[in-house]
Amino acid sequence: MRFFDSIDFSSPADIKNVQDRLLAELIGYVSIKSQYYKDIFRQNNIAPNEIKGVDELPFTTREDLQRHNWDFLAVQRVSLREIVSTTGTTGQPQFIAMTEGDIDRLAYNEQRSFTYTGAKEGDLFHIAVTGDNLFIAGAAYYRGLIRLGAAVARVGPQNTIRQFDLIEKLRPSAIVAVPSFMLHMARAANELKIDPKDLNIKKAVLIGESIRDTSLRSNALGELVEEAFGDICYSTYGITEGQVSFCECGQKEGLHSHPDLVIAEVVDEAGVPRNDGETGELVLTTLQIEGMPLIRYKTGDITFKITEPCKCGRNSLRIGPIIGRKMQRLKIKGVTLYPKTIENAICKLKDVVNYQIEAATGENQSDRIILRVGSFRADKAFRDGIIENLRAKARVTPELQIESPEDINKRLYEGGARKAVVFKDVRKATK
Repeated sequence: MRFFDSIDFSSPADIKNVQDRLLAELIGYVSIKSQYYKDIFRQNNIAPNEIKGVDELPFTTREDLQRHNWDFLAVQRVSLREIVSTTGTTGQPQFIAMTEGDIDRLAYNEQRSFTYTGAKEGDLFHIAVTGDNLFIAGAAYYRGLIRLGAAVARVGPQNTIRQFDLIEKLRPSAIVAVPSFMLHMARAANELKIDPKDLNIKKAVLIGESIRDTSLRSNALGELVEEAFGDICYSTYGITEGQVSFCECGQKEGLHSHPDLVIAEVVDEAGVPRNDGETGELVLTTLQIEGMPLIRYKTGDITFKITEPCKCGRNSLRIGPIIGRKMQRLKIKGVTLYPKTIENAICKLKDVVNYQIEAATGENQSDRIILRVGSFRADKAFRDGIIENLRAKARVTPELQIESPEDINKRLYEGGARKAVVFKDVRKATK
């Protein structure tokens, strides 16, 4: 395993040279070690030593990984040290097997990501995300911060009283959490007459949900968190299958990739590369993974790329916020949108505590959207305010149901989900 600590600051040409070498090593490795890619190369008459660039290789889909999960394994099982899995929110969960080298690579990835936020040796991080249930992120943050030389308090998603109690006693300088959980903490703090800014948290590394819009400014969720805790937030993107994360630097103008760990592309529906700023599907080729390397993996996440140098001095490719998931795209009476658009339209409304968006199949195979809002209000003025905001900001009017926040919370974590299922898709498979 070779890590290139200063590669982000290398010239674009030098970065490409490193990636080309690592790509050649990857192709040679999977052509011998991975049953799945051996079969794919044979079926497509691919000669590994003749490949000049990643664009000459076929795509790998989420369905491929689901259907042939263990055929991707490129080592003997005796070499495995950890098994993690995806959440399964967009299909059956896929298992990802990791070697000791992969775990070290994961820690290195997170160490670098945290340094982009200004994290340093001596910081104490309060980690408010789960570290169990095959969840890669919790382990990644822990190992990355330890590698950085920071201290860690692995709290997990405890109730807010416990969170505040530990923050008061341990006085962490930073927190890792899901943005919606930070918002939940802010609302609880208000009830407890606590000013979140008095908690003295200097840095919030936010995972799982985007806090930026396509202009790279804070979206509605980001604004709410920053209003409560201050301008201390850093957005990230991580994906279990790629064993990799992207993170904002202090400029907050896109999420930096790690060029020695991943080759990132953004492509259209036909697989054609998109230009800077044009939205498309994020595609990842993992570098220096031993257990389950992936070639041109179509993540299903919609974003855009930024190749111009960042003001921080790094030349690594950046991506924008995740606009939505390809499978979650909605079509309602001629309007195409993603669930995040609906979330941004309602999450700042007063008295909206929580919510869940459900997509079902309506008449003529159109999408039927049910918006369940958790609130202690259900009067006509409240309902009308929600509808008005949806029409103005999302250009749609879903079926609106008002329920108790407790009932919505049960829906969000139904079946023991390890993170809130804000978007529930029950559309027919033919859609």
